[in-house]
Amino acid sequence: MKYIQFTEKGPRMNNEDSLNIVEIADKRTLFVVCDGMGGHSCGEVASQTVCDAFSEYWQQHSDESDSEQKVQDAAKVASKTLDEKSSYYQMGTTLMMCSIEGKRATIAHAGDSRCYVIDIMGNVKYRTIDHIESSSISLPYINRVFFTRHPEDAVPDVKTVELQPLDRILLCTDGLYNAIDDKTLLHTLQCAKDVEQVAEKYRAICEEKAGDNYTAIIIEME
Repeated sequence: MKYIQFTEKGPRMNNEDSLNIVEIADKRTLFVVCDGMGGHSCGEVASQTVCDAFSEYWQQHSDESDSEQKVQDAAKVASKTLDEKSSYYQMGTTLMMCSIEGKRATIAHAGDSRCYVIDIMGNVKYRTIDHIESSSISLPYINRVFFTRHPEDAVPDVKTVELQPLDRILLCTDGLYNAIDDKTLLHTLQCAKDVEQVAEKYRAICEEKAGDNYTAIIIEME
């Protein structure tokens, strides 16, 4: 596979997004994107902590095939690690991960960071659904997330997707997809000649329109 990544602070004072890419034995690659929650302390610490916890778990359990149970076990470790790291601070982060093992992708998310998987014709094979809840008495809020001392919320949705040659995958935070309308986002992901050009086009739009940190990993299967 080919892939490219970027993460930028955009108009914010600091970047609370994090990403990791880990190549593991047996031709498995793990991609992780996390978005630290604004309005709480140390978002950048939360996002990097969960990113690192998933990466380390995947490396330590490289002899296990990817599965929903493996994701949930890693999530429990990441949630506990976040609690230990936080001291008395409240902090939280979304999670978006994709582990590619051969022709199969295990995709997991908690929060409003997203994954899109499209085929060469532009058909959407899979798209995550944001964990956003609306309320008549408050603003919409994220109801599934890694947050200190709330392990019951750190339960990612997991999906297995069979991949074909030239499928493309986008992992991103809300800073990216809020700056780019869905039609342009998907058209670019399909029609750009390679992952480098996808990244170039996304970054150009985000540099002009983003209102937040923005992060993406773009992958193409060969």
